[in-house]
Amino acid sequence: MQITGITQWDENYPNKQLILQDIEQKKLWLYGEQYEACVTLAEKESIALIQRLVVHSQHQRSGIAHFILTDILQKEKNKKEIMEVRLSTNHSNLPMQKLLTSLKFVPSRKYLIPGREKFGNFIEFIYPMR
Repeated sequence: MQITGITQWDENYPNKQLILQDIEQKKLWLYGEQYEACVTLAEKESIALIQRLVVHSQHQRSGIAHFILTDILQKEKNKKEIMEVRLSTNHSNLPMQKLLTSLKFVPSRKYLIPGREKFGNFIEFIYPMR
């Protein structure tokens, strides 16, 4: 990500402890025969929250992220209690912003993450389910 100028992750985030927590809580989804991509999905009340979507650099721009997001949206549509899906990305992650808008996610707000202000604004996108 840093090579392409996307500044939302560094050596401290995401860290090993956070990834282990995702695994222990059964929130981490793996994609591909060789685990070419992964994503964390959490549900809280009426919201599905997508976090830490990453595709191996050798497979970027191949449609895997599109497939993952479409897969999540299809699964969440079957859950009557889920009213919206949310995902945040950094202002520098233009490919993700383009992908989200192509899938009809709507930008809802910009914000700074405490302790990570050096990365600049993050943009929250919402996909209304109903």
